[in-house]
Amino acid sequence: MKLFYFTITLILFLNKAFAEEISIEDSLASVPKSVETSIRAQKNFEFSNCKLKGQLINLTDSDKASDYVVTTSEACGWGASTGPIWVVAKLDGSYTALLATSAYTVAMNKNKNHGLRQVVTTSGTAGHASYTRWGFTGKNYKQLENYVFFPDDKKLCKAHQDICPFEMEH
Repeated sequence: MKLFYFTITLILFLNKAFAEEISIEDSLASVPKSVETSIRAQKNFEFSNCKLKGQLINLTDSDKASDYVVTTSEACGWGASTGPIWVVAKLDGSYTALLATSAYTVAMNKNKNHGLRQVVTTSGTAGHASYTRWGFTGKNYKQLENYVFFPDDKKLCKAHQDICPFEMEH
């Protein structure tokens, strides 16, 4: 039951903090073959028996969205509160997987690096919450900051009240 309340709190928090957020449990659709190929071609791709699904996103704020957030369908390869996630962008006319990670949600931040919006991934359980902000290097996404919050870590939550999902007593 604690996990349920934490998940609801995390989702509500992220809805306020970010304009565009995608959860691995959202109703996602199949992705174009070229997007799927860019993911499956990665050296460390571990999900060959899994189908992929995703959502069209806009990392550049251009008139037409052409990028994708992708995960596996039917919880294939998922852990207790995370699943594999890829951020794929159309660069120079072809799709490239720019980020491969595990998380529960992906949100597009308004800030940009090298022309692409920053990405925030989150996950958590009743006992912890993970927050990672990624920036585009011109080649791929690199971790800019990462925090793991615990309900009893008042110091860290107080220092990062804008992203800590746990309520702290004043």
